Formats: sequence, structure tokens, C-alpha cells
Amino acid sequence: MDVNLILNDHFVLVQRKSQMSLHQLPKKEGKQWTIKVGRDLVDLSSALGKPHGTFKLSRNEENKSKAFSLVPSNDVVELKEKLKDLNSGENNKEIWDDGKSQQLKKEDIEELRGQGLTGSEIVTQLVENSKTFQIKTEFSQEKYLSKKEEKYSEWVEILKPNIRHLAKYFHSQDPMQILNLRPDTLAMIMSLANIKSNGKFGVFDGGCQGLVTAAILDRIQGFGTVWNLCLKGISQKRVIQAMNFSPEQLKPLKNANLHKVKESLKKEENGDGDEVPAAKIIKLDEDAPQPLELGSLDGLVVLCRRPNAIAKELVRLLAPSGNFVIFCPYSEPLCETYTDFRECNLAVNLKLTEAWFRLHQVLPLRTHPEVNMSGSGGYILSGIKVVS
Repeated sequence: MDVNLILNDHFVLVQRKSQMSLHQLPKKEGKQWTIKVGRDLVDLSSALGKPHGTFKLSRNEENKSKAFSLVPSNDVVELKEKLKDLNSGENNKEIWDDGKSQQLKKEDIEELRGQGLTGSEIVTQLVENSKTFQIKTEFSQEKYLSKKEEKYSEWVEILKPNIRHLAKYFHSQDPMQILNLRPDTLAMIMSLANIKSNGKFGVFDGGCQGLVTAAILDRIQGFGTVWNLCLKGISQKRVIQAMNFSPEQLKPLKNANLHKVKESLKKEENGDGDEVPAAKIIKLDEDAPQPLELGSLDGLVVLCRRPNAIAKELVRLLAPSGNFVIFCPYSEPLCETYTDFRECNLAVNLKLTEAWFRLHQVLPLRTHPEVNMSGSGGYILSGIKVVS
């Protein structure tokens, strides 16, 4: 199976300019799968069997469906290249936003779309019918074309999901569905937790859709063990599914209910556990992971809104000199945890940090910070466990 091809039942990210959406392809072959990209209907199943990359929206005259088909394309021509010979003004002082500069009405644009004109052709028509385009500054023209390409561009990218793309996608859709965890904060967590191959790691995901668990699985690539810890119900795995992991990559993933783990650990501590006859002990494979025990984890990551109580319990599973990272979208709960850990002498190199990050808008004539940006990417408490 070629992982670089778009296959049935796989997830893909569909991107047009800054717009991105996550979709799962149909499980059965031969089934049309229509999605919406901006205002356009697109038959995603027409990309099956083709490599990930850039596609052009194309009308199939034989097909009566209103949906566009996807045709692989390497010859992407940006609108600014087509219209680079047009004149531009020195400033915008003569331009008034009175809503009368564009001669084409909404009905005219819909008619052009119904005639099968490509996005570039529609934008060209908009430029030609604008009274003010050629007296705008070159920078203003660039912004105008970028805005129109968001709506009418006939090129889309079908991307193979990876951690960076998925982190950006979920954060852009609704930051709090992943506890406001930004991609740069995720990178800090992976570094501070010292995630590496052949390690044994525990993750308590209290609302990040399995993003950190998927990031760990992606990094260790089948070598090691990842305990997905949960209190009740089914552990969060939306991002894990979207990564299209192979069975070998998913092999390290083990789910553990913390209530059952706590009961078994209590029995071990009190010596109440029933002895199992030697004849009934199941022989484990050499590749099978060791059971989850106190002091058995090399690294621990906890993500939730109220981490204080759960973090103190889970740190017991961490081996001495093991790294732990506790993430919370708010600083107050982590301040309490920091104080408790400091008083109990549980860790060294204990740090409470906030990641700071600012996106920049990159244009040919000017680069500047974006006006809208996230206020905070959350807070991280990290340290190394010690035994006093």
C-alpha cells in the first residue's frame, strides 16, 4: 500500500488558500463523495488513487452533477502573475468605499459561475469591471486579489495529514476544542517531555482530541509504549484516527482506565492480590509491553482544565528522573500544582512557563504582524521527578 496515494477510508486535509477542512474518504470504492470547498461543490472521490498534491477544479461535461472534479496539476498560475501588467496608483486618497466601484452584481457573478468560467476568469472579470482597481496602490491590489482568490481560486491542495497541519487546523476551527493548544506549544511539550523511541510514556488527555497522543505515536514510529490514560468512557482519539496510522505505528498504543489501575495498585501495595497459579500465567510475547506499574513510565504528559489532583496521582507512575509536563489553558490551577510539588519536593527543574507566539502576514511588498491573534497558547508546568 502506497502511503503517498489518496486511498479509500483515509483522512485528507483539503486546502484552498487559507481555508482548510478535514474529510474522510468513503470506505467503498465507486461512491461519489461530495464536499463543500468555500462556495463550490467538489467530488473528493475523483482524487482517489492519485498522489497528494495540487489539484485543479474541473467541470466534467459528461457528468450532470454540479460538483467539480479534481484533476492533478503542477502548473499553478497565480492571479497576480496574470494581472501583473496592469497599472497601479501611488496612493488611495481618491478611492471612496461607497459600494459603487464594482459594476458586476451578485447575479452577474452567479451567471458567470453557471456558464462554467474558472475562478481566474471570474476574478479577471471582476478586475476589468472595477472602476477603482487600476488606481489602487500595488499593495492594495495584492490584498484585493488575495481576498478574491479565497473565494474563486480553481486550485486546491489535498494534503496528507500530519501533526503540524492537524494542530493548525483544530486550533483555527475552535481553539478550546483542544484546550487552546497551539502548534508551537505542542512542540514545547514534546521537547520538555523528552519523547523518544523505545520509551514508555503516559498521556492523560482531558480535552485535546488525542492530539498529544498522536504526536507521540508519530515520533516513536512503533518503538516503545504509549499508555493512553482515561478516567471513564472512551479515550479521545479523533486526531489519532485522522493521522491514518498503520497497524505497526498503532502497536505501541495501550489504553488504561485509571480507576482500574488504581484498584490494582492498591491491591499490590496492601498485598491483597490473589496469587495466580503458575499454570494459568499467560506467557507474554517478547514484544509485549510491561504492565503499567508505579515508577514505570519514562515520561508523563497531563492535559486538562483542573490538573492539580490528577497530576499528583499520576506522577506516582513516573520513574525517578522521568520528565513530566502538565498543560492547562489557565495559569491559576498550575500555580496550585507548582506550589504543591515544590512543598513536597517531588521534582527538580520545576518551571511554569507560557509560550508566546505571533503570526505574521507575509506579502511581497510588506510583512507585518497579523491584527488578530490568540491571546494565549496555554501554560506549561514541567519538571523532573526525584525521590526524596
